[in-house]
Amino acid sequence: MRKLKLLLVLFVLFSCMTQTCSAQTANLAKYDEDAAETRRVVREYCAIVQEMMTEKFADPQKQKNGLSLLHQAQNSWNKFMIKWADKRPLEYAADKSYKARLQDFKNALEDMEKTLATGDARRSFNACGYGCGIFVTMHEQNGLKYALDTLFHLRKAAKTIGAVMKSKRVDKVRELLNNTMTLRDKVLTAPAPWQGDDERIMPYYEAVRQVSRQLDEMVLAINADNIEAAVEPHKMMLTEINKAYGLAL
Repeated sequence: MRKLKLLLVLFVLFSCMTQTCSAQTANLAKYDEDAAETRRVVREYCAIVQEMMTEKFADPQKQKNGLSLLHQAQNSWNKFMIKWADKRPLEYAADKSYKARLQDFKNALEDMEKTLATGDARRSFNACGYGCGIFVTMHEQNGLKYALDTLFHLRKAAKTIGAVMKSKRVDKVRELLNNTMTLRDKVLTAPAPWQGDDERIMPYYEAVRQVSRQLDEMVLAINADNIEAAVEPHKMMLTEINKAYGLAL
């Protein structure tokens, strides 16, 4: 009889733990989706400001569209902070900088707006990069793994390679390859987004496959001391990284 009671107690405790774990996971998923609402708007703005950076003359309409999106993002983030600043998911329970991180992103949005309003697209874009990095740091320092974050690091590495390739120094490019391939492997092994939703996950998988293929082609060209042949696969790799990033978000 005692054994039976003990088994019942253990069963109840296990059930409670399972339900708590499920609640935590569901709460984090809702948190991530709420944050993604703002981040998707910021991504739209980012695409506009990147175009503005490469144009010789100011485009008032693009500037207006970018500022409109930033206003939308700020409203969205203000609602996010009201909802989550004092009701963090348990995964962030030990994060002493949690509230400060949320405020940092709010400040980054304000910096994006102020600099774009003055016509300084590059500074606005830099503020955007800083804002995106806040999420990556927050996730990683709290032991959370996201494909989006691995793509963030890979994209940064790919852009560095692109800058070095312009110098035509094959030896300097070659020095960056091992780290870039390691970052690619982290993308491949990261938990895939949208698991269970084939319509969303299959295009993501295909984009990631293309990232890997183009990186391999670029590495082979660099190892053959043919930096000209590496230019196109590098360009395609960056395109597919950005595509995968958008699909993951």
